[in-house]
Amino acid sequence: MTDSILADQPPEPLSNPWPKRWRGSGFEAAKRILFLSLLILAMMIPLGMVEGVVQERAQRKLDVIAEVGEQWGPLQAVSAPVLVVPYDTLEMRPKSDGTEILTRIRHFATFLPAASHIEARTKVEKRHKSIYEVLVYGADLTIDGRFEAPDFAHWNVSPDQIYWNEASLAILLPGARALRSIDLLVDGKAQKVDAGLLPQHPRGQGLRADLDLSPGKPFDFSIKLALNGRDSLSIWPLGGQSEIDLSSDWPHPNFIGSPLPAAREITKDGFSGHWSINHLATGIPLAWRDGEFNLDTSAMNIVGVSLTEPGDVHQRTDRIVKYGMLVVALTFGTIFVMGLLKRDRVHLVQYLLIGAAIALFYLLLLSLAEQMSFGGAYLIASLVDIAIVAIYAGATIRRTVGVLTGLILAALHGYMYVLLQMESYALLSGTIGLFLILVLTMVATRKVDWYALGDEGAVPAAR
Repeated sequence: MTDSILADQPPEPLSNPWPKRWRGSGFEAAKRILFLSLLILAMMIPLGMVEGVVQERAQRKLDVIAEVGEQWGPLQAVSAPVLVVPYDTLEMRPKSDGTEILTRIRHFATFLPAASHIEARTKVEKRHKSIYEVLVYGADLTIDGRFEAPDFAHWNVSPDQIYWNEASLAILLPGARALRSIDLLVDGKAQKVDAGLLPQHPRGQGLRADLDLSPGKPFDFSIKLALNGRDSLSIWPLGGQSEIDLSSDWPHPNFIGSPLPAAREITKDGFSGHWSINHLATGIPLAWRDGEFNLDTSAMNIVGVSLTEPGDVHQRTDRIVKYGMLVVALTFGTIFVMGLLKRDRVHLVQYLLIGAAIALFYLLLLSLAEQMSFGGAYLIASLVDIAIVAIYAGATIRRTVGVLTGLILAALHGYMYVLLQMESYALLSGTIGLFLILVLTMVATRKVDWYALGDEGAVPAAR
């Protein structure tokens, strides 16, 4: 009889597997928060993969720029010319039998111009290859200056030891292969320019011109050249006093080197910059003999400008991806808190699908931005992302959750776009935004009774 009575009774519910002291008292909340934290950290994997794609596309663009640059012209650097004058000295040199003989040895003295003025004007063009856009330019330069009479007296070199008719001008120009034309005048007379530098010239690449100078007399020079280049135009300030003027029709310059221009002007139609540099600031003497000083262009200071492209697609997308964890955390946190307040249960799969939609937003943004304006691409990708997440969350969890999640995503995408437009105040604005998000989170969870989450039938309430 007893057995039949027991058989008619419903089975007892399964007991909570956790120890009694772990039931409630915030342990259930800790489990859920730990689960949410691990899930957010797991989203670093797809976000990292998206960031890898962005960097790969950015590197591909750099490869295309280098390829087009090699065909059009390299990064250009120019300077005022350098005068090299040979002379002989009589020195005792050993013979094979151990005796010494007085021998005439050839040496070279190098002089920099006393003053020079370099004026350069660039016209920027956009070349396209595949989906990439490359900035190149054509530059017209005028280099004027004056050499004082080379002084050999302080070296104790007599006039009959100097070979004025074998003097030469060296024009440092590493990108000579992209040269379109060049004209050289010395005291108003045209001079022939030849390719390559000689061993007695400063180390590097460039052009040279043989001169037949009048002994101990100053002379003026004027060089006009046209060349192609990409990305930047640099000037080596060689000479006693170097005056440099650069201008272009490109309105987004980045002045490089040291010092910065003494005067500059940037408008929507282009820019201009002026430098005035004394040779004492460069650390390069005005004259030296072979063995006394080595003019190494790789160690010289340069001044100039690089042509920057504002709003580079890959840089801006990369900055946006770095905020991906914040977007995921706030979206998941919203769903989590709403689930606590409304007692909704959200499955792991639902979190993962919403996280995948957020990660694909960045990939969609990149693919669209490579084909159209960044602003339009950002708008389309944001609308698609907000619609997918809001509709899915509303259909599978609760309509209120979908609406609130969509609003938060819209606010985040709008906020991130505003941050992209900022330069000087991006960090400050981002920090203030994080504080506001933290405050809003505190306000939204102020009525959650974290200790009651583990109690059977408990309803989160204000404490």
